Amino acid sequence: MLKRASAGILMLSGIAYAFYPFNAEDTNTLGSFGRLQIETNYAYFKNYDGSSHQDYILQLTMGITPKVDLAVVFPYSAFRYPDREDLKGLNDASIFIKHILLEQKDLKLGYKITAVLDTGKKGIGYGKPVYNANVMLEKDIGDSTLNFNAFYTKAAQVEELRDIYGFYLHAYTNLYKYLTLGGELKYSIPEERDTKKKDIHILIGAVFHPNDRIDISLGLHKSLNRDKSFSNYGLLAGLLMRF
Repeated sequence: MLKRASAGILMLSGIAYAFYPFNAEDTNTLGSFGRLQIETNYAYFKNYDGSSHQDYILQLTMGITPKVDLAVVFPYSAFRYPDREDLKGLNDASIFIKHILLEQKDLKLGYKITAVLDTGKKGIGYGKPVYNANVMLEKDIGDSTLNFNAFYTKAAQVEELRDIYGFYLHAYTNLYKYLTLGGELKYSIPEERDTKKKDIHILIGAVFHPNDRIDISLGLHKSLNRDKSFSNYGLLAGLLMRF
């Protein structure tokens, strides 16, 4: 359970870029060296095995070049169990770099590389470094955006886990100047070696933009496959500030 929740941090924190609560990484960058972005994100998950966990995530992002961003992520997690003592503390910090390789009119292609460091409290973090790679393809169609993410996570070095791979399909649209609505579908191999079912979930979310420097986000996550190792549903909220 603890390792599974930590992997959830990997998938959530890496996504918490401009369009948290969506899991699919976007292709936006800060656009120039030295520009900064701060995010504080929250997630609550209720699991099929009766447990639950809450994640509080701080992410700091800096522009390196017009097409490259570098970020560090600091999560704090709290777990509640029906049959044993609760656990809370710092989870594994991570660092990632995002690079947009191609930008032609309404089409963008990029990648993101994440290293999850072994910095978490004993019993909460992975206990070993874990690595993740995303490839993002994004297409703008009028006021809407379609996004495809393929990802691979190297986690088999952690006991009871396996390497994970899968994809996200994500679409969002700008309904008004201050509001973006979207949804996504995730399909992946589950991280726990003993789990046979695929990890499939949907997420719907909204991002409110009161101005160019602030985003306020809300999201609802729901698993489409039932297994004791999966989260049943989740609630997400976030605040982003650009400088």
